[in-house]
Order: sequence, then structure tokens, then C-alpha cells
Amino acid sequence: MRRRLLIAYLSLLGVALVAFLVPLSVAIAQRETQSVFIDRVNDTTRFASIAEQALPSRYTSVLQTEMTEYDRLYGVGVAIVLPDGTIRLASRGGIDPFSEGVRGAFQAALSGTRAQASGVVWPWQDAPMVVAEPIGNSGMITGVVVTVSPTGSLRATIAQQLAVLAAIGLVILAIGAALAVPITRWLARPLNELDEVTHAISRGELTERVHDDTGPPELRRFATSFNTMADRLATLIERQRGFISYASHQLRTPLATVRLRVENLGDAVPVEAAEDHRLVLEEVDRLAAIFESLLTFVRTGAEQAELVDLDAGAIADARVASWQPVAEAEGVTLTRSGVDTAPVRAASETLDQVIDALVHNAIKNGGRGSTVDIAVRTGRAWVDVHVTDDGPGMTDDQLASAVKPFWRRHSDRNQAGAGLGLAIADALVTASGGQLELRHAFPTGVDARVRLAARPPDPAPYDEQYAEVAG
Repeated sequence: MRRRLLIAYLSLLGVALVAFLVPLSVAIAQRETQSVFIDRVNDTTRFASIAEQALPSRYTSVLQTEMTEYDRLYGVGVAIVLPDGTIRLASRGGIDPFSEGVRGAFQAALSGTRAQASGVVWPWQDAPMVVAEPIGNSGMITGVVVTVSPTGSLRATIAQQLAVLAAIGLVILAIGAALAVPITRWLARPLNELDEVTHAISRGELTERVHDDTGPPELRRFATSFNTMADRLATLIERQRGFISYASHQLRTPLATVRLRVENLGDAVPVEAAEDHRLVLEEVDRLAAIFESLLTFVRTGAEQAELVDLDAGAIADARVASWQPVAEAEGVTLTRSGVDTAPVRAASETLDQVIDALVHNAIKNGGRGSTVDIAVRTGRAWVDVHVTDDGPGMTDDQLASAVKPFWRRHSDRNQAGAGLGLAIADALVTASGGQLELRHAFPTGVDARVRLAARPPDPAPYDEQYAEVAG
């Protein structure tokens, strides 16, 4: 978190510096280039004015002297070029009006256009600055004055100023980087603490809270709101646990007493009322079963599961042996397939209860003559336990709703049960960090898949590790 904040902060600072320094660098280069260009235009215009008077009279010695002295002092070549491209006078040799850098300015001047800046001079460019001014008036151009200026001094000046700007930018970036570490630590500390406390509360440590006296005001308000929410959640969970404890102690005994007294009335019940007496006992038993199911369902959502190492294969074998007599009595074939051993991480006795609930539903829904199979399969990081029947199956909507509390199919309304078996199984699997999924079996029936995390392999002993490295 802190590294990401630091990268984002420095990236924004870098973008801001570039957005500020690049236009400023362009402005500096334009200013220096324009200053030198104006100076060269003034000098070239002056030579054009002198040449306009000297060329017709053929007294050009003074003009030649001034051009030569100007070139000696400033290093700027000057040439008087006739309209046909002939060099009339020149301060040095080598000035070609038709060369690549001069031709455009020469032709523009012949057409009567005043000199225009050709662009910004940058330190990495070494082309000279060419300025051309027409000679003549009243619309008649008798020649062109061309000045060719080296740009070494101009480029050095611009490079020096750009280097100063770059140094200022680096200093600002260094100061920003030095300030970024404490700033990002100040911003990230509350968020890191919030992350740690959130994970602690998810593990069941309901007393953990976030410090609300550090960080920006917005994060402090957020920390205060988080602590208030955690307090309320802890209060609600404690009330729920208290209700479960109270209900467990206060309702079991009256139900057991009612059943005992109704059962004791059996000897005094007339023969014609025996059936009603039996039905009353069954209703009391049904009420007790519903009560136990409700307590189990609520408890699975209120208590934090502690994961232990289990063998899904051994548990599946034990449940097959336990349910075999029930399956035979119902005319259902119960089989076992898959791997024999499958280490998993789950809450104690969770897988036993889940398989019991799934097998009970599979036998009931599959019906007489069906087959129920318990299969255990393993993957790289997970273990799947499938309880599959080949009964009539369920629709997509029914598969999606079957794990909801108190949901029952219309055809099962008159059968015993509270519709909590699959809901309890789903809650138990979820509390163990797993997943319960109901799917269509092929060709018919329901495939109830329980996926749990596989137990990681035990580390090899030190001697074996050393032997592997040495080998």
C-alpha cells in the first residue's frame, strides 16, 4: 500500500514538473532565438540599405570593407547576391545561394518577402541561421543580402539555461521524494491498521479496534465510523449467542417434560384414543427436532469455526457404514467411490453432519430403487465430496432455492422435516471456508458437491531436504 502511494505521488510530481518545465524550456529557447534573429535582421537590413546606394554607383569598396569587418568581429558571413544568383560581393567564400539552407530564404527575398524566423534553435541542432533581405525599392529588386550566422553561441546559451531548469526540476523532485516517505507513511498507516483489524475481526477477534487519532481527518472519521460499526456488530453477535444459550437451556427442558408427561399418559388413554396419543407424541418429537435444527442453524452462523485436519475419505467410509441399514430399509443402494484418503482442512465434525444431511435428502428424494453414491475426489488445492442420486432430480430454480432456510418442494409439504437440513449443511461448509453446490446429475438426479480446502503436505524432514539439495 505504501509503495503504491509513493509511486503514485512521485509519478504525479514528475508529471507536474514536466508539464511546467517543458513549456518554460520552449519559451526560453524561443526568446533567445527571437532575440538573435531580430539582431541579424537589423544588421541584414542595414547592409541592404547600404548596398542599394552603393551598387548603382559601383563604389562598393566601403561596403566590402564593412562586410569583411562585420564578419571578422561577429563571425557572420555576408553576401550580396544578384537576382540571377551571382555573388556580387561577399565577406568570405563558400556562400552558395542555392544550397539547401540558403535557397529558401534567397527565393523568398527575391519575391519581396521580408525575413521570417524559420523556427526555434535547440542545443542539438547545428544548422546556421540564414537571413535574407531584398535590395531595391519601388517594386524593383536589384539583389539580395544574405547573412549566414553560426548558432554555436546561441545553442550554448540555450543549453545552459535548460540545464539550470533541469537542475531545478531534479532538486524539486528530490525534495518531493524526501517528503513523500513520511507523507505516504502518514496516509497508509490508518489503512494498513484498518486492513489488519478487519482480518482480525473476520477471525473472530471482536475486541480489535482501529486507532482514530492518526492520519488525515477523512481517515480518522472513517476509523471512528468503523469502530462504531464493529461495536454494534459485536453487540449483535453477543446478543445472538446469548439468545442461543438461553433458548438451549430454557426450552429443551420444557419440551422433554411435555413429552415425558404425554408418554406417561399412555396407560390411561382409552383404546379409541391411542392413535391420537401417538400423533401427539410424534408432534412433540417433531417440534423438538425443529427446535434442535433451528439452534444448529443459528449456531453455525454465530460461532467461528476452528479448522482442523480431517480425512474426507475415512469420514465418507464411516458415513456409508452408518447409513447402509437405513438405505436398505428404504430400498436404496448406497455406494462409495473415489479415492480412499483425502486430507482436508475443515471444522471438527462438519463433514460428518454435511454428508448425513446430503445422504438423508438423497435417499428421501431418490426413492425406492434408486442409487446414492458418495464419491471423494482430490485436486491440487481442494477436495470434493459428491453425494449423487439417480432420482427424478430438481429444476434449476429448485436447485438454487434448496439451500435456503425453510424451503421445501410442494410435493414434500406433508412429509416430516423443517426444510433446514441443506441450509445447515451450507452454513457448516461456509464456516469451514468451503462451498456447497447442488447440480444436475447425469442422466438424472442431483449431484451435491462439497468443496473443501485440501490440507497442505507436510514439509520434508531436514535430512531429506539436505539430501535433495546435496543430490
